[in-house]
Amino acid sequence: MVPLKLNSIDQEHLQELYDATGIARDELPYTDAFNELVQGFQDRTFKNADHQQLFVAILKYVRSSSNSAAEPTAGTVLNEDQIKHLKMMVARHGTGGKFLPYSDNFNSARVEFNKLATLELTEAEFWHALQRVNGARRRPPAPKRAKVAVRADEDDDD
Repeated sequence: MVPLKLNSIDQEHLQELYDATGIARDELPYTDAFNELVQGFQDRTFKNADHQQLFVAILKYVRSSSNSAAEPTAGTVLNEDQIKHLKMMVARHGTGGKFLPYSDNFNSARVEFNKLATLELTEAEFWHALQRVNGARRRPPAPKRAKVAVRADEDDDD
């Protein structure tokens, strides 16, 4: 995959299209809104960018916006064994513990996971399952610091 190089005008078009979706970046892949974004970008810039190239361009060029993540839907519920298999797929096929949507690694992991877990998850369902597994990490608590009593300095008048 060759990454897109966008000039400032193309970057503005991409930003406008992304803002118009109203959907958070991580929830865009495999949705109709993302398909419309890709088509709109191609219509505005006359660049034949595929879905993966455009998602990478969004990661690179688009500033964060007010598009907030939606409340998680019930979706496909995975049991503990299936979650373990899913984490194994991330380790085996992912790069740095992550996947890019629309990539060959993503597709091969989905096919292998479906065989192993005896499920038939669509690309969108698999993407959302990955987001739930990867996004469920908690931030480590801040280290506790012991309070130290501070001595009041006495003024010395010599």
